[in-house]
Amino acid sequence: MQALSFDPAAASIGSDVVRGAMQGLQAGVTASPSTTALVPAGADEVSAQAALAFAAEATAFLALHTAAQEELVRTGTAVVDIARMYSEVDAAAAGGVLGIRPPGTYRMAG
Repeated sequence: MQALSFDPAAASIGSDVVRGAMQGLQAGVTASPSTTALVPAGADEVSAQAALAFAAEATAFLALHTAAQEELVRTGTAVVDIARMYSEVDAAAAGGVLGIRPPGTYRMAG
């Protein structure tokens, strides 16, 4: 049977993923007004249709971007939680073997 292990840096990486995704969400919010509320270049019908089409595409892209960033938040949080669980189990096992309780575990993501 192969022993399970993890790199303690996983918690830090998970936190970095969450932080990056939160910055990505903020970037999407910042970009929304300038990409979805375009003024047509001219008074003609083609300019109006082009502005509407661009705004529709931008809205769809921003929705996709938001969904992707939210998935990254969930993934990063899961990595941090897994690292915390491994750390807690390892600490409990070590405490049982050594008769002591090791200090601290990883903090929760978010």
